Amino acid sequence: MMTENRNGCWSNFLAETPVQKFDVPSRASDAQTDNDFALDDYDSEGEEKSSSRKRTDYSSGLSTGTLELLKRFQHKSSAHPRQDEDYGDEDIKILYCSRTHSQLTQFASELRRVNMPSSIPKDFSEGVADTDGLQEGVRHLSLGSRKNLCINPRVSYLDNVTAISERCLDMQQPGVAAEQRCPFLPSNENEAQVLQFRDHVLATVKDIEDIGKLGKDIGICPYYASRSVTKHSEVDALDLSIKGHVVVIDEAHNLMDAISNIHSVTITLSELQTSLFQLTTYARKFKTRLKGKNRNYIAQVIRLVTSITDHLKTILETSQAPEGPVQPSDLMSGKGVDQINPYKLCRYLRESKLARKVDGYSEFSRERADRQADRKPSTPVLFHIQSFLLPLMNLSAEGKLFYIKAQGDIQLKYMLLDPMNQFREIVDDARAVILAGGTMSPVIPDGVVAFFPSYDYLSQVLSIWKRTLAGEKNRTVYDLIEGKKTILHESRDVTISTEELLQEYASIVGSGRGALLLSVVGGKLSEGINFSDRLGRGVLIVGLPFPNIRSAVWQAKIHYVEQKAYKESSGSDANRQLVAKAAGKDFYENSCMRAVNQCIGRAIRHRNDYAAIVLMDRRYDKPAIQGKLPAWIKQSMASSSALRPAGATIGSLSKFFVAQRTSKTYRGHVSAGYGRIGKHRKHPGGRGMAGGQHHHRTNLDKYHPGYFGKVGMRYFHKTNQQFWKPVINLDKRDAYVNGQKTDTAPVIDLLPLGYSKVLGKGRIPEIPIVVRARYFSRDAERKIKEAGGVVELVA
Repeated sequence: MMTENRNGCWSNFLAETPVQKFDVPSRASDAQTDNDFALDDYDSEGEEKSSSRKRTDYSSGLSTGTLELLKRFQHKSSAHPRQDEDYGDEDIKILYCSRTHSQLTQFASELRRVNMPSSIPKDFSEGVADTDGLQEGVRHLSLGSRKNLCINPRVSYLDNVTAISERCLDMQQPGVAAEQRCPFLPSNENEAQVLQFRDHVLATVKDIEDIGKLGKDIGICPYYASRSVTKHSEVDALDLSIKGHVVVIDEAHNLMDAISNIHSVTITLSELQTSLFQLTTYARKFKTRLKGKNRNYIAQVIRLVTSITDHLKTILETSQAPEGPVQPSDLMSGKGVDQINPYKLCRYLRESKLARKVDGYSEFSRERADRQADRKPSTPVLFHIQSFLLPLMNLSAEGKLFYIKAQGDIQLKYMLLDPMNQFREIVDDARAVILAGGTMSPVIPDGVVAFFPSYDYLSQVLSIWKRTLAGEKNRTVYDLIEGKKTILHESRDVTISTEELLQEYASIVGSGRGALLLSVVGGKLSEGINFSDRLGRGVLIVGLPFPNIRSAVWQAKIHYVEQKAYKESSGSDANRQLVAKAAGKDFYENSCMRAVNQCIGRAIRHRNDYAAIVLMDRRYDKPAIQGKLPAWIKQSMASSSALRPAGATIGSLSKFFVAQRTSKTYRGHVSAGYGRIGKHRKHPGGRGMAGGQHHHRTNLDKYHPGYFGKVGMRYFHKTNQQFWKPVINLDKRDAYVNGQKTDTAPVIDLLPLGYSKVLGKGRIPEIPIVVRARYFSRDAERKIKEAGGVVELVA
């Protein structure tokens, strides 16, 4: 949540520490400058490091003179010791991450509503008059960048974060006059204000705006003063440890993209050329002071950057496509780069602080020239180049390189395609990771099993799904489904065993990804396998799996049934033949529906199990077919579902799973309360005068101003679908008008189409129409009648 400035150069680091309060000369000598920006001795073999590298991260890379100043500062500040209480590493912290500060503000407002009970036992708090003061407080801190927390009007008026950060750091330079410095910067003199700011921040829950206002009231910079509140600040990007803590990530549907963007780096050819110039300038300046290891590794970095630059120049000068993939071997093919040990070079870049030294010296040299020429200093780029070189030297299968030509320049982009490994580190270290988001759940969660009539039909469907969509570039229906759920399918060929297929399906569903298992009615997965709970939240039956009626076996079976029915029937010969044909048809349908019922029964395995069953064939709407379904299926079957639009069916599925996620045994349900096994059907409002003080108050009390209103009793005589009122607007007439009629007025009956009420949004053509529905809004009735139409109310 805190935006750390990337210009972590040596001169800026000195400016951000309290060292600047001592009498430091405004212009350092050349010898002192060389000491500040020279590299320490480096040992790449992991042997005993020199004494200059045995320090902590805070003093790593600092010169001897600066360390003496730090010791003087620590001795001087001992009279005002910092009151940094240790809040305990064992306390479980909650790290709440979000995409915007507005969402963090909403979280802070919700956190204010939490009343934590006191940790003091009741025996010790009985004699306390004010027990409200015993409630535990929540130590909460919202971190933000300078753009959000700067209170200096000479800085905060700037547009972007980079400009604000540069102006802030410029005002802290040692050579800046006192009147040009920031008066709100924490220092040794205003240590009491910093402690006051810290105490106020931790006293109550404050959002980012409250922290900025508090800094204005106290007169201290909230950006730098917030660092006294965080523990181990300014160490490795705040050194936020999530080990054993709880991580809450809001807007989690953007999580994977956010992780990919964090680990993706883009550099340009101009930035590479600038960094190459800075490296060569630094190497020439300190060539007499660079010893063997430093000189060797700096030469390797120069060769690597030169090789990348030359390859990008080649791509830019050739007539290649405006964008395309780049092979890592092409970037490291020249200048002897293939002889570089990538692991040692990555370790050197991380530990030697080469980017800080080079960028610091380059900025120091530019600032002297820019002050004379009155030019704005440019941003150092080697830190940015280093962030690209580190993943380049340690490429994984999840990362790919691309080039993009834009405005005479060329960009080289490293993109992380699969952020699973990066997010796994958070999951493994944290005590719990909570993902919050409103658009993360699909219509049918977890596992979905689809049954097809035959293997040939399944293969035909898969081939159609894998065709490229019209007007789409390399996109198929298969890819769209795969984006929601992983597709697994049963095959006639024994390429994978049923056990392996089920194990893969169960592991995918168990991971929360969701899967779609395509199988065949009568195949290996339709018998003897239970898709209970999450393994079968949805069952799709595609078509009716009738057996091959032209086979000799089935012709003999049907003929036998017909002959038996003919003999057992009575009446005329024509009547007996009709009975025989009906018996054969019924036998044929029964064999089909037995297979359907067997597939449906794979999902519902116990009393608390639930699933959505979708029968995908118009013939399932026939009474003869529905009569062969189980009774528990028929009583839950949607009426006239074949005539409903697809959107209405999808909406019903979504509502079904939302309802199933809520418990059905809350107070007020007919099966809840009193340890009762049966249902509460008698006396729902109580016997006699029960409820006189609550839900059955008299009219005298009911119409009194102090009456609290209804308390949510259920209906005494509940009517099914009493409030069923799907609506449709007049501008959706194309959804239910098939063509135009010129001879007679078209009659539109909306009830069979799944709509109950007509609303008046939009316009209708000036032709008379007859519309039948249960309800009409005033505008809808007026517009229909103005067009010469008729409104008919139906029950």
